[in-house]
Amino acid sequence: MRLTTFLKKQFEDFIEVYDKYLLRTSGITLTYTLFCFIAIALLVRFSEFDPSSNKQLSLLSYFFTRYSIGNIYSIVDLSKTVFIFFVSIFSLGLTRINPDKQENTELKVTDFLKQICINDILYLVGILFLCSILDYILFRLDGFSLAHLRDHGADKLFYVFTYLFRIYAPLMLFGLTTYRLSSNKKLKITTRKVFFLFISLWLFNEFAYEFSVFVRTYLFGLILFPIGIVKQYFVESFIGMALIAFYFVGYHSAMTTSLKLLDNEN
Repeated sequence: MRLTTFLKKQFEDFIEVYDKYLLRTSGITLTYTLFCFIAIALLVRFSEFDPSSNKQLSLLSYFFTRYSIGNIYSIVDLSKTVFIFFVSIFSLGLTRINPDKQENTELKVTDFLKQICINDILYLVGILFLCSILDYILFRLDGFSLAHLRDHGADKLFYVFTYLFRIYAPLMLFGLTTYRLSSNKKLKITTRKVFFLFISLWLFNEFAYEFSVFVRTYLFGLILFPIGIVKQYFVESFIGMALIAFYFVGYHSAMTTSLKLLDNEN
């Protein structure tokens, strides 16, 4: 499959999944988002922050910002990975439930949970644990390079690559695992599959980031304007659940479509 053909099909799938499943899965995605926010709140509770780290405006701040600085590793940096863990559970349920047989009916949380077995949870928890260790190692490697590389250009390049891996390694590992668990075919990992998967994830992740910035700056900014600073953290976290829930079907498409297209091609 040519890259241009793949991009066309991927964009079509983004539009199709939102048209088909956004409203029908809204109850499910909001439920998963609530669990995700509880987990992130626990990470915040036990995280250590550098005094010079970026301001934390709400729980949404932890999805697209890294707070580990210098020698201080903040476990809240795992917030995005925890979110992708819940997206993977959602993706497995959506794939297995065959929602096209129940068109125009709202899908329920219980229907999704019936599609998930203990083996799925064990695999996904294992990937979550692996991604957590990998994130810590990459952070420490960046700190090591800063202390030992005398070439400023080389250090900057090393930082760019470690930062990129910290963002996309969990997305790709969960994407590959989710597709393997939901497919009857044996997953054959090739350079082409990894490249196309990265493109899909990059496209939606960049959209999610820019859309979040827009919504938080203009829409949430307008809503929060009359609210006191102390309450803004909690209010934005609450209304931000709808924003995060909105991303579930998009990440589902990005994590599965490229692999499905290449497998069908064969």
